[in-house]
Amino acid sequence: MKKFFAAVVTIIFVTTAFATVLASNYVGNANTRRFHYASCRSVNKMNPSNKVYMNTREEAINAGYIPCKRCKP
Repeated sequence: MKKFFAAVVTIIFVTTAFATVLASNYVGNANTRRFHYASCRSVNKMNPSNKVYMNTREEAINAGYIPCKRCKP
C-alpha cells in the first residue's frame, strides 16, 4: 500500500510540474537573471536547474530579470 501511495504522489507531482512548464510564457535564467520567451533558442541551452518559469512579463521584471537581447520579450 505504501508503494501505491508513493506512486500516486509521484504522478501528481510530475503532472503538476509539467502543467506549470506548459502554462508558462516566459523562462528566466536564475544564473544570468535574464528572461526569455519560452520558444527562445537560448532556453534550450540553459541548465535545467537554472530555469525559472513565469507567466507574465511583469512578473519577470518585478522579480529582477531583464529581457533577452535575442528574443526581446
